[in-house]
Amino acid sequence: MTNVTDSDIPRQSPRSVLFQFVLFPLGIALIAVAVFYLFGKMATQEQSAGDYLNEIHSGSTHERWQAAYQLSKSLDRGEAKKTPNLEPRVAELYQSSKNDDPRIRRYLSIVLGRLGDRRATPLLLDGVQDKDVENRVYAILALADLRDPAAVPALSRLAADPEKDIRKTAVYALGRLGDARAVPALAQALNDQEPDVRWNAAVSLAGFGDRRAVGPLKEMLDRERLAHVAGMREDQKEDAMIVAMTAYTRLVGRDAAPDLQRIADADPSLRVRAEAKRALTK
Repeated sequence: MTNVTDSDIPRQSPRSVLFQFVLFPLGIALIAVAVFYLFGKMATQEQSAGDYLNEIHSGSTHERWQAAYQLSKSLDRGEAKKTPNLEPRVAELYQSSKNDDPRIRRYLSIVLGRLGDRRATPLLLDGVQDKDVENRVYAILALADLRDPAAVPALSRLAADPEKDIRKTAVYALGRLGDARAVPALAQALNDQEPDVRWNAAVSLAGFGDRRAVGPLKEMLDRERLAHVAGMREDQKEDAMIVAMTAYTRLVGRDAAPDLQRIADADPSLRVRAEAKRALTK
């Protein structure tokens, strides 16, 4: 098995990656530097999902989280079908890792989400109550992948959690689930003091055709407002604007044209201007 070290894993935690925009968190913790990926790919081809599970079960602490990481990175549906009882085995390991190295639990959350087996929903709902905030974030993202309506009540409560990273991940997940029961929680989150919580709630709410999302979406298209968000990088601002354009245009239709034209004519980013022009042509 490839020897993965902490330096091979990106230093951005889910908490920082989510601020980039939780709208794009699905590859969270799977992003490795290019060199590591090139060298690691050969090793992942040599070991099966069953090999990784065995190592997670019986290896040293260091080997176990490495194996969980490799499994989360390499697993695909074809491999899953070739591994007998994969979901129950991962679920058992996830459950037993509650007091273990938190990285093991995080990467196993990713695996449970990618497997798409809703039998994992109760385990992940338990996982969103972990003491470790990042573990909770990963469990919520896995629930978003499963899209199980049974998770809506718990995720709706988490949309008002004291921890902002939990709130913004929860509103993202509620949008992925697409269940109308989430609308009240998303509407409430539009009043959140944290811009990224408010914005993610707006994008999710727009998916339900709810025009209460219009105001926050227009905030996301306003360069002056974005400039006052502490710690937001230029590429993050561009991502926010592009995502907002899609949701805003879908929500208001032709009424979006003046705002899109302003962006297409004057935004400093070539990428953002190109997206605005593309939206106008649609």
